[in-house]
Amino acid sequence: MPIPFRPLARLLTRTLRPAPRVDISSAENVILRMGQAGQAQGLLITANHYSAPDFQAWWIAIIISAVVPANIHWVVTSGWEDSGWLTGFTHWLFPRGAGILGFTPMPAMPPNPDEVEQRALAVRKVLSYARHSVQPVIGLVPEGGDSLGGVLSSLPPGAGRFMHLLSQFCPVMLPAGVWTDGGRINLKFGSPYQLEIPAELSPHARDRQVGEIVMRKIALCVPERLRGQYQ
Repeated sequence: MPIPFRPLARLLTRTLRPAPRVDISSAENVILRMGQAGQAQGLLITANHYSAPDFQAWWIAIIISAVVPANIHWVVTSGWEDSGWLTGFTHWLFPRGAGILGFTPMPAMPPNPDEVEQRALAVRKVLSYARHSVQPVIGLVPEGGDSLGGVLSSLPPGAGRFMHLLSQFCPVMLPAGVWTDGGRINLKFGSPYQLEIPAELSPHARDRQVGEIVMRKIALCVPERLRGQYQ
């Protein structure tokens, strides 16, 4: 049985100095309703993949889980790439840690050719979790990797299609932005929304349109200097 992650996340977040600055004003009604009878739909939390010299990306899931009063099923990386001896070690460690916490590990983007099937298996696992859960709350960072200066980057092919499939079970989308400023971590939630994608779009066009919508919603949660092409 997986270890509940939220109590651990709250404990780790309390160790941060200065304490993170959190803004839930745009999503207060949704966040405060989570886990209660009023939460009638599944939720998909999408955040930026921010990293900086004073911030490691794994804090994204920790801080959001500490704030959101729900059991978030995170889609996490199955290992680092191009990191020397750490590459093999993280590919051994991260999937085991994900299993302990009840998360789904997925290869980093873009995946190596020999990881394509592993990525497809991870996608099926997340969709199965969403399909068979009552009011699922799923968290993911769709960029799938670091970008220069923490600026928002375009999504890898297939990310939009994956989120569109998830939206069938998690129709409420909740964007979030994480960044540091003066040594302090900031977390801001945007306004919840639902995807409305024309049914006649081709799979490729749907993939791109969903990705564009999701990233522009995330961009509204971060400072202008981090929005990149999503100004």
